[in-house]
Amino acid sequence: MGLKGADVVSTGKGKDYFKKGELAAKKGNYEYAIELFTQGLIHEPSSADQRKRLHKVCVMAIHSAGGNPQGGLKAKFRLAPLLATCKKLTMQKKWPEAVLEFEKAVRIAPQNAQILFGLAEALYEQAQEDESLSDASISTLEEVLEFDKANIEAYKKLGRLWAEKEDPEKAITYWEKVRQYRPEDKEAGKAIRDLSAATMVKKTEERKAAAGDDSFTAVLADGEEASELEKKQRTIRNDDDRREAIGWKKDELREDPKNSKLWRELGNLYQDLREWKYAEAAYKKASEVNPHDMFVKEKLGTLREARMRHELDALQTKLESAKNNGGAGVDELRSQVEKMQGKYRLFLVDEYDRRVKEHPTDMELKLQFGSHLKAAGKYDDAIGQFQQAIKDPKLKTGSLNQIGQCFEQKKLYDLAKTQFKMGLETVAASDSEIAKELKYNLAIVTEKKGDIEEALGHYQDLMAIDIGYRDISERVSNLMS
Repeated sequence: MGLKGADVVSTGKGKDYFKKGELAAKKGNYEYAIELFTQGLIHEPSSADQRKRLHKVCVMAIHSAGGNPQGGLKAKFRLAPLLATCKKLTMQKKWPEAVLEFEKAVRIAPQNAQILFGLAEALYEQAQEDESLSDASISTLEEVLEFDKANIEAYKKLGRLWAEKEDPEKAITYWEKVRQYRPEDKEAGKAIRDLSAATMVKKTEERKAAAGDDSFTAVLADGEEASELEKKQRTIRNDDDRREAIGWKKDELREDPKNSKLWRELGNLYQDLREWKYAEAAYKKASEVNPHDMFVKEKLGTLREARMRHELDALQTKLESAKNNGGAGVDELRSQVEKMQGKYRLFLVDEYDRRVKEHPTDMELKLQFGSHLKAAGKYDDAIGQFQQAIKDPKLKTGSLNQIGQCFEQKKLYDLAKTQFKMGLETVAASDSEIAKELKYNLAIVTEKKGDIEEALGHYQDLMAIDIGYRDISERVSNLMS
């Protein structure tokens, strides 16, 4: 299917509802306005602007009542049955009905990224059958990114939608964001290669159309160019493909040496081949030709991270091999591994410190930085990062869990217990992995504090949910005996 962004003509009834809804919102009659906008979208589901306006009115309604548009404890109870229905409809692939149910959930928590993403997914699936809904899907996915800047799936879906709308350059922008957060993502790499080739085809067609050249020579050249582009669009499956792609990339750079994106793509290919020096040289060249290329520093950082991780993995493989072959040289290899691990941890601390300073509003980065500080034993600094990451509702539970672990390492068990308990209060599903980890950590610190009876109670609560969780059975047996 090719989504071309067909113009949407407002139906009389839908337009009427939107107009009345806007008037009601201006008068502060938010609940009535929400009903009117909802009715309007039933008649005109493809109206992206009006859907976004509805969500803003929902935020205004919650603020006027002194509530939290991201959803609080009371909201969870109201949301539970709605989200269960949404899940059921999604599994049944009843997308129009799912959209309506998700909108009901959005009314309760209009700034909840997870709910907005569910709505965006339903609209995305519907858009595969009805291309007029593509703009509504795009608009909702962009709302998701307002509250969850590191949502990889949102970037991927936006990349696909813009490709379907035949705007490869915009699609590449979103796939580049995927690579920024997840450098090794193969789908993103392939999408960027394919879309880059599509961009070249588009420019070639535009150039020929402008020149009006329809001669036999032009047609022949066009066929040769199309054949070459077809080769370039092939999926890169092995190192031979990568080396061939490097040759093509160098050809493109001879024609356009100031294109920093081409230099970055060349660096990606060398990085995949683990030819670190050439990859670094290509990324540095990208920075040289375009000092404003915001992706280059991230590329250099992820390159150095991948290189050190590869070196560490190689050392650990050697150590395991030595252990399995009689133990010769084990002590020396173990010393090398420990030294490399320390070097790697310090690098990650410095690298994520830089990233956080360059992206001070990215809470996901603060969470990652905190994890690296914790691994390096810098618990106070780690707690500071986690306490900032808590501001993002999506990261709150994980951050509280991490803070609790830091206090546990500092032997501040009462503070650790408080964090784990606060984390459990934010969890919707008591049998989720994060809930089980929090229960386990709470039991551990309670046992360390010496409150054996209370610790046994926590262990048994967890055991009732998942008897096979970690070493829970052994711990319960030990405490009971």
